[in-house]
Amino acid sequence: MFPEPDRHARNFISLIDLIAGRQRVDPELAKRLERVREYVIGAKPVDRPFLTVLLRTQGQRIEPLKDALLCLQSQSSQDFEIIVLLHSALPEDAAAVHKVIERQPASLRSRIRIEEVEGGSRARPLNIGVEAARAHYLAVFDDDDLLFAHWVETFEREAALNDGRLIRAVVANQSVEPETWSEGQDGFRALSWPKPEYPEQFDQLAHLLVNYSPFMSWAFPRELFFLYGVRFDEELLVCEDWDVILRGSLLCGVDDVPELTAIYRRWQGATSSYSLHSSQEWNESEQRVIERIDRSVIMMPPGTMRRARAVLGNDGILLAHRHLFRGDQLRFPLDLGWRIAAPVAKAAVRVRNRARRLRGGRAAD
Repeated sequence: MFPEPDRHARNFISLIDLIAGRQRVDPELAKRLERVREYVIGAKPVDRPFLTVLLRTQGQRIEPLKDALLCLQSQSSQDFEIIVLLHSALPEDAAAVHKVIERQPASLRSRIRIEEVEGGSRARPLNIGVEAARAHYLAVFDDDDLLFAHWVETFEREAALNDGRLIRAVVANQSVEPETWSEGQDGFRALSWPKPEYPEQFDQLAHLLVNYSPFMSWAFPRELFFLYGVRFDEELLVCEDWDVILRGSLLCGVDDVPELTAIYRRWQGATSSYSLHSSQEWNESEQRVIERIDRSVIMMPPGTMRRARAVLGNDGILLAHRHLFRGDQLRFPLDLGWRIAAPVAKAAVRVRNRARRLRGGRAAD
């Protein structure tokens, strides 16, 4: 059970009610304030699993989907639920997905829900999944990637030590390509060994430039979505993961777990988000993410001061602007005439004095 709200919480709730009750309050703001109110009150205790796994699929890669479900069945911690997000699937593909799930062991099948989503971008099924999620943390796992057996356990262990931050683990890359198996099955073949190419440590400044953290490397706290009201941007054709990773990391902070927990499969000679969308669509999506962050007030994590100085090149900046810190150089534009003219005037005085001495006159002071 949640404790009764204390005096400070009651005062905060009263302030929320005052703002939300105004006639001209923005409806979206009122909705978010209500979420905050419910979170503060905590009146309805809910028995939640630790993790909700959002599993996206279009039913076009059945064999990798079987592997994905096998990875979840083999987890050392089973404190999770699965929401299979079947997105814009053809009838025969949807039927194949349902058949695979029906064949799962009862212990796993009982924790799987299927949400069939039609239309929209890659972000739409994720928002449907967020609304349906019950757990304390959420993670996204696409149907063609692999998880090690301690994936859930690693997130669970780290969550017990932090205070609602995003959790980021390490993921390896592996190249694969489709091939036809015996009896005409649509299968695949690995082209490389898994290689952990992504940095172990999360760098907030570097992440503002490029996303180097695959989706399944993250666990997002429930508060990010139900307290702060973050949702996936359905106007984005791609970069929906980078967008939420950035907003979440800036709002909640990040805990690093330097453990390899998953494999991200890079498909060669097959359809992927890289082949489905043009470079222009990628650029437009990136710009939309950048513009959203650029309109926001950004809170950076500890250590950003030193990191920013290193990235910007402290020595180079001091060299470029050294005239601002030296008394014998220009400080203001108004000084320009005098500082140029002064040496000329002094030389002229010395020439005049020398001429007077040669004529036998008295040199001026």
